[in-house]
Amino acid sequence: MAKPIQVALVNDYEIVLEGLRALLKPSEREIHVVEIDIKKGPRRRVDVTLLDTYGEVESLGNRVRNLLANPRTGAIVVFSFSDQTRAVRHAMRAGAQGFISKAVPTQEIIDGVVAAARGERVVLTRSSQLIDEALRWPGREIGLTERESELLSLLSTGMTNRELGGHLYVSENTIKTQLRHLYAKLNVRNRAQAASLASQDILGDHRRRSEPVD
Repeated sequence: MAKPIQVALVNDYEIVLEGLRALLKPSEREIHVVEIDIKKGPRRRVDVTLLDTYGEVESLGNRVRNLLANPRTGAIVVFSFSDQTRAVRHAMRAGAQGFISKAVPTQEIIDGVVAAARGERVVLTRSSQLIDEALRWPGREIGLTERESELLSLLSTGMTNRELGGHLYVSENTIKTQLRHLYAKLNVRNRAQAASLASQDILGDHRRRSEPVD
């Protein structure tokens, strides 16, 4: 039997990483998660680093390039809620080996990671599919969508609506609409009140260190 592909998971939130690990667990014969991490790259050499883009404050391109500077990362695959063409192009131009939408079926996600480990360039997008139940995000338990959760996590950065739109690859008007829905769910009137709730750990704690899984 071929040796399982060694994978590191990188994101800012523990709940996101645990969802990713749960998603990949049934395929342990093919994919072995050896490390989950925040901000920095893996501490051991892996075949693939799966970067979940949730809650990114830095640009996606910079995050990918920073990971590439670590010789232990292997192939970088971006795993994202957004599968718009601009996001895909941005990640691939920065050096990512692959880009996989969270909306594709689980087996396609597995196959995409395996293909990236073999050196193939992988782009899998399909916005019409449902997101796998294992993929959780901060705030889901209080009814926030992943996009609303991402917006809430970004409010403290001080970005304008236009900057938020550029960051998330949607229009400024879309951001305004999504913010209105977010405020209604949180029962707040404005950005300052929503940001205050976010600062009270409504989204949970960030991870503060690398965690080997073995």
